[in-house]
Amino acid sequence: MIRLIFAVVLAAAFRAGPLEVAAQTRPPPIYEREVFTYPAFDRRDPFQPLHLDTQAGPRFGDLTLAGVLYNPKLGSVAILTDRSTGRRYRARERDIIGTARVVRIRMEEVDFVITSFGVSRQETLRARRERGTGE
Repeated sequence: MIRLIFAVVLAAAFRAGPLEVAAQTRPPPIYEREVFTYPAFDRRDPFQPLHLDTQAGPRFGDLTLAGVLYNPKLGSVAILTDRSTGRRYRARERDIIGTARVVRIRMEEVDFVITSFGVSRQETLRARRERGTGE
């Protein structure tokens, strides 16, 4: 008799109830995340941090114009050097280096538009001419 009662109790304990069966046959929940896009155009993305990290590129004040490969038909290339790291950059018109965008490349100077915190200003870098040794 004790074995019969023990078997009934065990069967009742391991029997799946109606809630457990429904939970096993129900599909897993689907989580949908809302995604926002921001058409920045020439504005700063408000969801990005204001501070510059190391991957943002060099500061404009550290750049010097090492030279220009001038070719008006194929597109000119400006060679820029970062004084703080010694790294060189090659830029064409419309390229972005750090917070500066190349606007126009001329024979000995390059025009930039620098955007910081949503404010833009225009700057020009000129190539330094090598002074002769006096010979």
